Amino acid sequence: MKNQFAKTLFSLLAINVMICSAVYAQRKVTDPKHEYHYKVTPVETDEVSVYFMDSHSQQEFTATKIRVINKTNDYIFYKTAETTFKYPFGEFHPTVGGLFRGANMVVRPKDSDTRVLKITGGNEFHVESVSLILNGFSRVAAEGKTQAAPDFKLPAAVNDFKAGNFKVTLEKIRKETKVTEAVFNCIYQGNEVGIVDATKVTLKLENGQEYANDQKKNKAELVLPGEETKIAVSFHVPGKVTDMQFANMLLQWKDTFTESKITPITVGNVEFVLDPGLTEAKNK
Repeated sequence: MKNQFAKTLFSLLAINVMICSAVYAQRKVTDPKHEYHYKVTPVETDEVSVYFMDSHSQQEFTATKIRVINKTNDYIFYKTAETTFKYPFGEFHPTVGGLFRGANMVVRPKDSDTRVLKITGGNEFHVESVSLILNGFSRVAAEGKTQAAPDFKLPAAVNDFKAGNFKVTLEKIRKETKVTEAVFNCIYQGNEVGIVDATKVTLKLENGQEYANDQKKNKAELVLPGEETKIAVSFHVPGKVTDMQFANMLLQWKDTFTESKITPITVGNVEFVLDPGLTEAKNK
């Protein structure tokens, strides 16, 4: 009985050792899922701070999460398609979507934003070091030239109008007793950069009272020549003041539309250097 118990205990211990060995086994460098993890020194300039997180490579990709902090009172525009990952065997750019959308970043004054930059399209990215050339950064002056826009009558007398180098078209409207909502499409037709800030729109009643746009999702947007964006407005007025379903009202645009300069800025380059300790830990 004792011998049988000893054999059983030994078998259980052996199985436990095998399980632990499998769990904690180090992934081999030749494994396609093996990852090299990197140390990356942050970049500091007068305009921005740039930080890198979870920077790593497998055979089929290199990825890093980038955080850009805007130190200025202007906008920082980062066109990630112009960033270059430089390897011994060639140079690659992140794949992105629209010009001011997708992986591209518009960082508002004294604000920050993040994106994940990823390189794919091969099976040779599993390297111990990578150079990153941080091209594609520009500064856009927040204080641009206001583009005058005519007051927009509600009920609508026309569906579109011009505000300097902006063409604006009414797409939809909801006009009820206590709420009026509308969405406009705005195309920038100038040669610099357009800034569209829907928070500046106000509603004026016939008695002279004005109400701010309370569409909470609004924030200033940048548009390059030929690009477009949406303007959403929402106003809530108590029924005792007026019945908006039947009232004559004016949308006042004020400083909603401005045009500004875009100036390229130099941020610099960084090196992705192998972090042996983190690499070992991530491959267990």
